[in-house]
Amino acid sequence: MTLNVEGAEFDYHTENSEKLTKDFMNFVLTEVPFFALQDELLYLMNKRSITRFRIPSYMTVDSKDHIFHFELRTVEENKQLRIYRYIGMDLDKKRLVR
Repeated sequence: MTLNVEGAEFDYHTENSEKLTKDFMNFVLTEVPFFALQDELLYLMNKRSITRFRIPSYMTVDSKDHIFHFELRTVEENKQLRIYRYIGMDLDKKRLVR
């Protein structure tokens, strides 16, 4: 099944995208690499009009829920394109680590 993420993408080839991949791989217990989950995550965030996704405690290395936060921006040249820019993750539910 192909998910329709047309018009939505992560902010690629930036320091933030590298940090997102690194944070995901360091905290999430999965054999699936982040790039293989990107379309699914984008689809869900875009469909629900949210700028975060949560990884439940049973899937993390420290057995705590983690929320990955993003900023949403549009591109002036193409108003239909939505870019999700990673801004950090919430490690203790009180602060956002950037």
